[in-house]
Amino acid sequence: MNRRGKRLRTPLITAAIGLAVVAIVVAMAWRSTPLKFRRTTRIRVLDVIGMAGLGLPKRDIDHVREKSGMQDISNVSCRNCHGETTNALPWAKPHPRHPSPAGLVVTRDNSRLYVALPELDEIAEVKIDTLRVLRRAHVAGEPTGLALHPDGSSLFVTCRSGDRVARLDLDPFTEAESAFVGIAPVGIGCLKTTNGIQLVVANTISDDASILRTAPLQETVRLTTGREPYGVGVSSDGSRAYVSARLAEMPGIDRPPASELTVIDPGRQRVLARPRLISAHLSEATVPVPSRSWVLTAMVRVRNLVPITQVARGWVMTSGLAITDTEGNNVVQVPIDEANRYFADPAGLVVDPEGHRAYLASGGGDTVSVIDLDRLANWLAQSDDAAKRTAIHDLELSSQYVAARIPTRRNPRQLALSPDGSRLFIAERLQDSILVINTTNLAAVGRVVLGDGGESDPIRRGERLFTWAGKTFQGQFSCRSCHPDGHVDGLNYDFDGDGIGDNLLDNRSLQGVAGTWPFKWSGKNPSLKVQCGPRFAKVLMRTDPFDGEQLDNLTHFVESMPPPRTRHVQDTEWTQTRERGRLLFFAVQTSDGKPIPPERRCSTCHRPPLYTNRAKASVGTRAPQDSTDEFDTPHLLGIAASAPYLHDGRAKSLEELWTLYQTNDLHGVSSYMSKQQLNELVEYLKTL
Repeated sequence: MNRRGKRLRTPLITAAIGLAVVAIVVAMAWRSTPLKFRRTTRIRVLDVIGMAGLGLPKRDIDHVREKSGMQDISNVSCRNCHGETTNALPWAKPHPRHPSPAGLVVTRDNSRLYVALPELDEIAEVKIDTLRVLRRAHVAGEPTGLALHPDGSSLFVTCRSGDRVARLDLDPFTEAESAFVGIAPVGIGCLKTTNGIQLVVANTISDDASILRTAPLQETVRLTTGREPYGVGVSSDGSRAYVSARLAEMPGIDRPPASELTVIDPGRQRVLARPRLISAHLSEATVPVPSRSWVLTAMVRVRNLVPITQVARGWVMTSGLAITDTEGNNVVQVPIDEANRYFADPAGLVVDPEGHRAYLASGGGDTVSVIDLDRLANWLAQSDDAAKRTAIHDLELSSQYVAARIPTRRNPRQLALSPDGSRLFIAERLQDSILVINTTNLAAVGRVVLGDGGESDPIRRGERLFTWAGKTFQGQFSCRSCHPDGHVDGLNYDFDGDGIGDNLLDNRSLQGVAGTWPFKWSGKNPSLKVQCGPRFAKVLMRTDPFDGEQLDNLTHFVESMPPPRTRHVQDTEWTQTRERGRLLFFAVQTSDGKPIPPERRCSTCHRPPLYTNRAKASVGTRAPQDSTDEFDTPHLLGIAASAPYLHDGRAKSLEELWTLYQTNDLHGVSSYMSKQQLNELVEYLKTL
C-alpha cells in the first residue's frame, strides 16, 4: 500500500473507533435513563420518521393500527396516544393566588365590611371610614358567600371547595364551628323563621339547597333545586327564601331552555314553587324587593339556536332582569341592555332598603347599572300582557328605568349595600379591589385596595380577557357567558360557518382541556391559539381578534383550569360497582368470550390518562342536519358534570348514549351488556 493510502486509512480507523466509543457511551447512558424518557424519545423519533415520509417499521405500523383502531393511519401519530401525563399539564401545577374579592357584607352599624378572599382562604375585615383592612381570618376551603347573624355577633361563610359552612365569631375573629352541606356551596342567606335563625345555602354542584339551624350549626334538610343553584335571596319577614339556578335545564329540540327560581319556605323546610325563567341562564343573583311584592333575578336571555350571524345584529344574548311575585308567579323579563350597547354577564344584585333602586353588576361590561324601580313599576302598570311577554326583546325599553351606569374596574361580580343604603360596595374581582360609591350622587368615594391586580401573572391577564365582553361586537358577551367558570352552559348553538341550520353543536367544557387537542367537534383547530384566535374573532366576536400577547395570556388561563369537580368523585371508596364498570370500560371481549374489535373498545378512543386519543371517529351519531359522520373524540375527565352529551347534545344523560343513541355497536360494543352492567359502566365514567 502506498503512503497516500496509509494517510487515508489512519483517519478512518480513528473515526470508526471514536464512533464506537460514542455509541457505547450513549448506549450506557440510554440504559440508565428513566424508562419514561426513553419511551417519549422513541415516540418523537418515530414521529419524525413518519412526518419525513421515510416509513415506519411494520411492527410499529401494526401497533398503531391496533391501538388506534384505524386502518388508515396517515393522519395518526404516536402522540395521539402518548406523550402526556396529567401531572405534567398546566392545570396540575401550582399557580399564583390573588386577593380576589368574592362575597361582601356590611355590619348594621355601617362600621365594618367583611370580604371573602377565596384564593387566599381568608376573610378580610375592612374599617369603612378609613377603607383599610383591620384583620384577616383564615377559613379553609375557598370562602365565597357571606351572611351576618341578625345580632351581629357571628359571620357565616360558605366554603366552596370544602363543602361546608363555617361560623366565625367576630370577636376574636376566628372560626368557631362548621357544618358540612352539599357540594360546592356558594350563595347564602340568613333569616329569622318560625324555627329560629336559619341559613339557606345554594350548593352548585349537587344541585340542591341546604337549610341549617344556627345554634348549634347543623344542616337539617337538603332540597332539590334547578341546575347549578348559585344565588340566594331571603325575605325580611323570614317566610321565603329564593334560590336562582345559573344554568338552564337541558332543552329539547322543540322546547326552549329555562333556568329555575326555587321558592322555599325555610320554616316548614319545603319547596313551594319552581317558576321557569324561559330561555334564561347565568342567573347568579336573586333579591326580594322591600315594600313591593317582587323578586328580581339577574339573567341572560339566550337565543342559542338563532344563527350566530345575528351577533352583528345584537340578537344572541340579552342581559336583563326577571321579575316575579313573591310566590314565583307572573314572570316578566326586561332588558338592561341598550340597542347599541350591552352589559354582559349580570352578576351581583342588591336593592335599597326602601325598594326604590336596584343595582346590577355587569361582570363582562365593567359596569353597575342603576335601576329606578319606581319607573319600572310604572311601566309594568301601563303595559298589557303582550308587551310584557316581548319586553326582553325591546332594547329601547331600558331607557325608561335604567337611571345611570357606574363604570368600574375589571370584573365586578358581587355587591353590598350599607343598611341605610348610603354606600354601595362593588367587588372588582380581577382588580383585587372594592369600589365604594355614594348612592346619593353615584360618585366614587374611595377604593379598598387588596392587591396589585395580578398584572404580572399571565394566567390572571388571560382570565381578564376571558371574562371581558369588550372584544365582542358592542360588548354583547364574553367567553364566560357561554363557559361560566370555564365550564358548560348545557346549550346547543348554530354556528353559521357550517351552514345556517346545519351542524348544531353542543357547548363543550374548557375545564381540563389542556393537552386534549385538536379542538372543535370537527377537530379542525389544532391548538387553543387557533381555536381562540382568528376563528373566534370571525365566528363570534365580529371584531378584531386578540393580538399575539393577548392570545398567549388567554391560552395560559384556559390551560390552567383543572377538570370539573363532580359529585361522583367525593366518595373516595372504590366500590365494587365502579370496579366492575372499569372492567367493562377496558374490556377486550364480551361476557361470553367473543373478541371486541379494537376500534369498538371504549378504551381505544378514550385512552387514559386524558381518556381521548385526540382523533376523529365515526360512531353512528350523524344527524340529518350534519355534514359529516366523523367527530372529535372528547376527553372524559369530569364527564359527569358536562351534560348533555354527543356533538349535538341530544343525549341528556350518559345512559342515553347507549339506551337511545347507540347504533349497531358503533359507539363501543355494548349490546351484550345487561341493564346492571350498563349502570356499572356509567358509574365508572362518573368517577373520571
